[in-house]
Formats: sequence, C-alpha cells, structure tokens
Amino acid sequence: MLAQSAVLSKSGSLQSMSFYVNQAAGTLRMAIYDASGPGAGPGTKKAETNAVSTVVGWNTLNVITPVTLPAGTYWLAYLPSSNDLHFLLDTSSGHLTYYSFANGEMPAKFSGSPASGIGHWSFKATLK
Repeated sequence: MLAQSAVLSKSGSLQSMSFYVNQAAGTLRMAIYDASGPGAGPGTKKAETNAVSTVVGWNTLNVITPVTLPAGTYWLAYLPSSNDLHFLLDTSSGHLTYYSFANGEMPAKFSGSPASGIGHWSFKATLK
C-alpha cells in the first residue's frame, strides 16, 4: 500500500478519487487517511473506494460513503493487486510512504512504521 500527502485548502465533501495508470494490471482500491499517524503521516482512514479492474488512463471511483473533510493535510492511498500495474512517478517533490499489505479492504489505520520517500503520482480526490 502506498500513499502521498495532499493539502486540502478548504472543507468539502469527498465524492471520488482518481489515479492515472499507464499500464493496466489487476485491480486498484483507493482511500484517504488523515495525518494523525507518526510524524503527521497517514493515520485513520476517512473514506475508501471499492476495488476496480484497472484501465489505461484515469481510473476514477466514487468513495463508498462520501465524507466531509475539514481543511488540512491528508494522505491519498492506493492498493494495487498486481506489481505489473504501472503509473507515472515524479521523484522531484512531494511526500510518499508505503508498506507491504495484502490485497483487500484497506485498514482502518495506516502502518505506524512505513517506509517513506520523496515523490508523487497523478492522484487526486474530488470534493463537492
């Protein structure tokens, strides 16, 4: 499971999440976590999508239950079922974190000791 930080400048109701894929393989599930983890890292899951078979291009999924998020820092997380899923990664900026997690429903709490690095993907959340 991998996550990147994102800043929400004003509150809104989370409707969907989108992740850009340039080689489709397996399924993809997405979630958003608050920044209550160690070092302001990913903490508690706020919303999640169902899994979907990936396609090349933007994979956009509605969250299972829309949730209102106050302004602040969040972590956009994704869980691929296949290591053959390819996506664009920019390692010049951004904060990312990751750890090994079995495919399935994403956990209520992110790992307390994930690996971290610099980078970001083409990944976004849509709020209303």
